[in-house]
Amino acid sequence: MTSDPLLQALPVLLETKPELFSPNDLQDLLQTLAPLENNPPENADEILREWCKARRPIRDALRNLARDRAEVKKVKPSEPNDAKRITNFFQELSQQVKDKLEQQNQSQNKQ
Repeated sequence: MTSDPLLQALPVLLETKPELFSPNDLQDLLQTLAPLENNPPENADEILREWCKARRPIRDALRNLARDRAEVKKVKPSEPNDAKRITNFFQELSQQVKDKLEQQNQSQNKQ
């Protein structure tokens, strides 16, 4: 898991506001996550933060969501040296992105 509240909100945003993510955004996010899944570098959080910053609507929604979540409850910080938890975060997020991309493709094929 990542300790960055902005990144922690990304899976929630993907689930609750999928309309913010175009198919191109999802493809690009998948490509960004691919090298981070199995052996994330130390700057993996920064790479993902930069991806979010490059997409203003997503970035703004993440900031709002992270702020709202912080007000509702205090999230226990993750252990910074726990690489397995970080890896799992990127793997789980990648799978979620794949699922959303598949759902978008299926809904476009029905139209």
